[in-house]
Amino acid sequence: MIQTGQWTGHYSFKDEEINKIRGFEKTFFTIEILTVNDHAFTGKVQDDLTTGGTEGIGTIAGSIQGDRMDFVKSMPVMTLLVDRKGTIKTYNKKHRPIFYSGQFSSDGQTVSGTWRFKFGFVWIGIIPVPMMPSSGFWSMTRKK
Repeated sequence: MIQTGQWTGHYSFKDEEINKIRGFEKTFFTIEILTVNDHAFTGKVQDDLTTGGTEGIGTIAGSIQGDRMDFVKSMPVMTLLVDRKGTIKTYNKKHRPIFYSGQFSSDGQTVSGTWRFKFGFVWIGIIPVPMMPSSGFWSMTRKK
């Protein structure tokens, strides 16, 4: 079972080329688990901007089933990689939901797994822009 408190971790893209274009192999983050109720939990998340993270303090909401964890990360600001040169654009609208799944280590202090974006559309002004699915890896450890 997950415990309330601070966790630190990182994520990366499965496609190594995207990590190279972004200029970061890993993006670091902190998560604070605020509530745990039976098998459900909520918290807040903040990416490290100096390692390519998304601006703002986001929320997470998820569930625990045995040694598996699933949650959705919601960020208040949308950041997009718009070309192969590494150009990043930030928009004052919510980021697409990011779906995380992972497995706890035997001591329950680390979780590792995969994350993904689903296919969808993002509205830039009046123009719908298709967003292809993307995925990657992540890990986090409970702060002592």
